[in-house]
This record gives sequence, C-alpha cells and structure tokens, in this order.
Amino acid sequence: MRNQIQFVGDNVSIALATMCLIHCLALPVLIVFLPFVSANFLEGEAFHQLLLGGVLLTSVLALASGCKTHSKWHIFSFGITGLVVLSIAAFFGHDLLGENGETLLTIVGSVIVAFSHFKNIKACKQARCCSSAS
Repeated sequence: MRNQIQFVGDNVSIALATMCLIHCLALPVLIVFLPFVSANFLEGEAFHQLLLGGVLLTSVLALASGCKTHSKWHIFSFGITGLVVLSIAAFFGHDLLGENGETLLTIVGSVIVAFSHFKNIKACKQARCCSSAS
C-alpha cells in the first residue's frame, strides 16, 4: 500500500509541479492573445493557493512514503526545500519580488519539487530491486 501511495503521489506531484511551471510560462502569452484569460480564475490567488495545496499534500505524502522505502532522507529535504520556495512565491513573491520575481521563484521551486520526485521514484525502484534480490 505504501508503495502505491508513494508512486501515485510522486507522479501527481510531478504533474502539479509541471502545471505550476506551465502556468508561469504560458499564462503571460495567453494573456496577450486572449484578454479574457486575465480576469479568469487561473490568474487569481485562489488558483495559486489551490494548486500549492495539492502540491504540498501529494509531495509530503509521496516523499515521506518513499523515504521509508529507501531511507534517503536528503531527497525528502530537497523536496521540502522546493515546497518552501513554492510557498514563499505563492504567498510573498509578488510583494517581495514583483511579478517577474514571483514567476522566477515559482519556476525554481517547481523544478526542485519535480526533480526530488524523480529522484524519489528512482531510489524506490532501486531499493525494491535490491531488497527483492536478497
């Protein structure tokens, strides 16, 4: 069961982190071409916080579950660092760094989170392979 939670959680977290990345990179282009998008839910803080909530929940569950399998807690720490960066971007980025700074911080946080999940998946596969060979 723990393996399934970790696997699904890692993949959902990667997808959500990728959505953050796409949102930050594509939304400015969409706003230029589709003016109604700027007034849409995707631009609002509620969307950012909803997406962040999903990333936080799935990431913590998947990374913790994975670390129980492979015991490489530096992967968990790296993922938490990415989540902190995303949280700072979502709650304080615009006020502290402006729109461009917030976007850059979100991109950095998303890449860190996604990378930590890729490392988590790889470490879990390796741990399961090694434990079944014993």
